[in-house]
Amino acid sequence: MTPKDSHASDSALVPLSSGASVRLPAPPFSPLTWDPVGALVMRPWYDRLMVNLVAGWVLALSRAWAAALESDGDPAGFAAALGLERLPGGFCGWRLERRLAETQELSKVHAGAEAHWNDLYFGGGHPSPEQLVAAELARRRASHRLMAARRFFICLRGRIAPLRWEVPTPAEMPTVDALRGDGGTCLRLPAGGKSLPPVEQSQWVPGPHGRQCWLRFASPGLPGDTAWAQVIEPEGVVDPPTLISLHGICVESEHWGPAIDAIDIAPGLTRKGFRIIRPEGPWHGRRRLPGTFGGEPAMARGPLGFLSLFAAWGPEAAVLIDWARRHGSAQVALGGVSLGALTSQLTAVAARDWPARLRPDALLLIACSESLKEIAFKGSLAAGIGLPAQLAAKGWSEADVERYLPLMEPRGEPAVAPEKIVMALGEADDLTPFSGGLSLARRWRVPPANLFLRNQGHFSVAFDLARRPQPLDRLAGILGAG
Repeated sequence: MTPKDSHASDSALVPLSSGASVRLPAPPFSPLTWDPVGALVMRPWYDRLMVNLVAGWVLALSRAWAAALESDGDPAGFAAALGLERLPGGFCGWRLERRLAETQELSKVHAGAEAHWNDLYFGGGHPSPEQLVAAELARRRASHRLMAARRFFICLRGRIAPLRWEVPTPAEMPTVDALRGDGGTCLRLPAGGKSLPPVEQSQWVPGPHGRQCWLRFASPGLPGDTAWAQVIEPEGVVDPPTLISLHGICVESEHWGPAIDAIDIAPGLTRKGFRIIRPEGPWHGRRRLPGTFGGEPAMARGPLGFLSLFAAWGPEAAVLIDWARRHGSAQVALGGVSLGALTSQLTAVAARDWPARLRPDALLLIACSESLKEIAFKGSLAAGIGLPAQLAAKGWSEADVERYLPLMEPRGEPAVAPEKIVMALGEADDLTPFSGGLSLARRWRVPPANLFLRNQGHFSVAFDLARRPQPLDRLAGILGAG
């Protein structure tokens, strides 16, 4: 039998009182982590609401926000970037012109805070803990205000597409043979992993759950791009095991206020003695492409977008696995939620062709599926944003998609033993449909004790881990933490 478990305000960024040790403040308490509230909210109705909210509101506002940043405050350029002949008339148009100028100002403030942060954290000097904490708080405050500027463009909802579509035709796609890499997937380690890019580490700063630093290195899969990751390490623990936790599509939690961290899994795992590495995925956060919002290219380019993202993020995970081992972790787990889980499972298959030191020792897969075809053609979010219609308009048939599926789906066996794979699936998940996740668990022979099936959907099964951490507890037991 399988075990079954029946915008932040600026005030959240206020430093600790003068009598406390200098460190980044803890995120505010989230009611979702309290049983009476969490048990009521973390149910399938919440997931239906979230899918509609993301597809109908969040993506369109993000598209307008990205166009505003690209336009440099010019109303005509802003309208053109959104495919509009002109801005709406009346009060809406008047407000938009003012909001364009305000967005540009927020962008300049954010750029200044980010530059100061880089100077302190990577400049090679000897800043004090007070300076490091102040710089991080200022960076998060400026970043949150810029990200929250999406709300400026509510009056455009319903007038613009949720994405700037760039789906290539099947004839414009690279061949399958040109994309095939390690383990038959689209991932490929340059030189077989014998020569990895050097990793630059920032200053450490005291945090609420341990000390924190940031890593950056040249992406081995995206020439000219810099990969980033945040490290949270428990204090007083020698050579802790590491979890490399990959985020979902459009998730940029480090760039919002800390209220979004209140349902994060990192605090619980650092208390169990884990080091957590949180990479920033391609085209997200600091890696956002001009004129796009975080994660947009992956969706807007259809199959090519996800192929490119997987091909870049998997080798970056190998670099981080290597870094973790060089910094004392005998055991390194790889995992994530949604897109992060899809990337992790594909990386685990490709890693069979990698040197042993670059293979993960365990997997944590939350809200995943083995069927990318089902996600693209039957998933609720794909349908909500119109992906199947966009593919059809560009001449894609299911047969065309199927040619590329072996490169994106975990068709082979993973480089991880079944007893070291932990999965948590929502039985009501229709975004990465539950059937595909359950099929993967069975094919990879995940033990019943490691498989957690919950009467939840895509978002709730992930957000509820802070309240119901049994999958995390299981991972800690497997790796000897806690």
